[in-house]
Amino acid sequence: MTELISLEEHNKKHGVFFNFTPLVRNGIACPNCGEGLVDSNPNIMLLSNPPQFHIQCPSCDYHGTRF
Repeated sequence: MTELISLEEHNKKHGVFFNFTPLVRNGIACPNCGEGLVDSNPNIMLLSNPPQFHIQCPSCDYHGTRF
């Protein structure tokens, strides 16, 4: 009989493969409040010309894109 593991243990084990990382500030100031912006989906690059990334401000909920 197979021993069952908890959902938390499963997610911890398999999350390593998907690079689940906390949001990290990218060094760009928010145009609304001046706090540091973060890349909201760092593993997703928009296929525009030039390529862009989604950004957001954790303080004031600003959303946009950067090159």
